[in-house]
Amino acid sequence: MSKICCVVNCSNTYKNTTNVKFYNFPNKPYQSELKKQWIYAVKRLDNNGQLWYPKPHSVICSEHFVGNKRSNDSNSPSYIPSLFPEVYKKKQVNIKQLSDRYIRTSNRQDKKLKMMINDDKSSEVEIIEPLQCESLNCVSNVGIQVMFDFNNTNPFKFECEFNKLNNDVGTQANIPLLNNISKISNTKDIACGPNVSCLNMNSFLGYHSITNESQLKDLTSTTFKVFNLLLSFISDSCYSTVSKENRLMIFLIKIKLGISYSAIGVLFNINRTTVSRIFYSVLNSLVSKTKHFIFWPNKKSILDTLPRAFKQNYPNCRCIIDCTEIKTEQPSTVEQRVNMYSRYKNAYTVKTLVAITPSGLISFLSKCYGGRASDTFITNDCGFLSKLEKGDEVLADKGFPGIKVSCENKNSILIMPPFLHNGRFSENEVVETYNIASVRIHIERVFAKLKTLGILNKITIDLLPQVDDIMHICCVLINLQNPIIKD
Repeated sequence: MSKICCVVNCSNTYKNTTNVKFYNFPNKPYQSELKKQWIYAVKRLDNNGQLWYPKPHSVICSEHFVGNKRSNDSNSPSYIPSLFPEVYKKKQVNIKQLSDRYIRTSNRQDKKLKMMINDDKSSEVEIIEPLQCESLNCVSNVGIQVMFDFNNTNPFKFECEFNKLNNDVGTQANIPLLNNISKISNTKDIACGPNVSCLNMNSFLGYHSITNESQLKDLTSTTFKVFNLLLSFISDSCYSTVSKENRLMIFLIKIKLGISYSAIGVLFNINRTTVSRIFYSVLNSLVSKTKHFIFWPNKKSILDTLPRAFKQNYPNCRCIIDCTEIKTEQPSTVEQRVNMYSRYKNAYTVKTLVAITPSGLISFLSKCYGGRASDTFITNDCGFLSKLEKGDEVLADKGFPGIKVSCENKNSILIMPPFLHNGRFSENEVVETYNIASVRIHIERVFAKLKTLGILNKITIDLLPQVDDIMHICCVLINLQNPIIKD
């Protein structure tokens, strides 16, 4: 949705203008007074007849500022918007008069400063007209206090004359600087704090704050190409003030970083409930549009793309399988606690079966089961075995001996590392164990990439009903990244 200038009867937008800039209302804590002045200048009323208050996305175009540009100088006529349509019924603003007044004020200030500092050639301050003071009989001592606006290796010199009775005369001076002084020492006492005014206080503006692909990956784990692809799956919404790009970014930040809705709301200056609604809305849209992103390739495609590491020992390998567990918060019911408690993880978990092709593509993802379920039960129950064809080789670890018979019934071959007999492996068993481990490691690499997504660190109770959809999106994001095997 294109932003439009908030001024009544002004129809300028980002799309229909070329040489016009748009400014957000001042929103820093120290700019509260300036923000009030802008609001009063706009003099817009809401539906209740009250003075209108700008929203975070409200903007005002530069045509309402003198010189078609906003100024940060409080003395400038462009500091506050003053040019408005006739509907405001204000006195016509004399732009030339305001500009001339600003120039005269600036010139007077420059002359005053030049009288105090003589063209940056001397740092000594002299009193042009000595002040004659009547002596007082006083024995109290008054300290001399000098306030400097800058640090200088050549300090200013002060001379004071007074009658030498038991009196001390205090002087206080505030020495301003000319703008053209270029050599100022930047030394600072170790006890001084940071110069807050020099810190970069630019705020986060969502997607438009991203300037390079590295920043996008840090926040969303995607490249610009993948981001734009996912963006095409999200429809425009006339009910949301949050742009489509920012809605997708909110969703991906939740997936990548796993931070709370409240924390994301602080970043985007919106309420946590709005963040929650956006997350579930984008989740439903992406799940329905990306169902085909995790698919079971035909056997010819697998053999045509078989990496060299498989060709010698496992030329008919169709997939590598394993189960992964994701920790969750403690469920609310006793039945859920019994089904989800994993003795292996010593925590409440959900477990899912994942199959990858020899080239590293996730080709099968089961629904999520409670952590109590065994690998064999999940494999027999989830429908994976129905996808196997005659002659397929399936690589697995030692946790799947219970599916060997089922694989044989499908005329496929289950390949697992040999079990230890008589206390030691034979030479052939050692070689076989090494060969299987050297290629089965790729599914562990896929799991490692999944665990980089912060939302999978621990599934919260509110996300449990959508855990299948969340796992699907996480696997889609992994498939859209660079392949783990470069052959």
